[in-house]
Amino acid sequence: MEPWVASNPDVRVVMQHGPGRPLPGAENHSTLPYSSLMALCADADAVVLQGGAGGVMDMRALARIPIVVPRVPVANEVVDDHQLIFSQKASELGVILRATTAEELWRMLDDVIHGRLGTRSDRPEPTPGVAAIEALLAELPERVGRVESLRRLIRTIRDIALRR
Repeated sequence: MEPWVASNPDVRVVMQHGPGRPLPGAENHSTLPYSSLMALCADADAVVLQGGAGGVMDMRALARIPIVVPRVPVANEVVDDHQLIFSQKASELGVILRATTAEELWRMLDDVIHGRLGTRSDRPEPTPGVAAIEALLAELPERVGRVESLRRLIRTIRDIALRR
């Protein structure tokens, strides 16, 4: 990020760097309270994350499309290639924008600044797996009749009572 930040001194860059080193030219924080971090992410033009599922899900809750740079299993950075695999699938689903090189990241950031790339969605759409589960749950009352539901409930209550 250093070359990009140096060539864009008028852009506010906020960096939560953890145990890593601060980024010259950025507003640096070793850690931020979760609520402060989420507020910054909600207001940012672009959010850049590593390839962990937790951060991606946080951004989906904010209706954000983050730029994700997956960590790779080099020099004990991560134990395996799970972030590469996860970020590839999430990119295919349109949940994230994926950058695997510095040049890709810089191009995406330039595109955001110049209005050529959007990082917000009106509402986070469910992924195909979540949509399938939602549809299945919506069908359950129709698939399982009331009499069968009552039988299952009675059986469950009886099983619980017998275990005492």
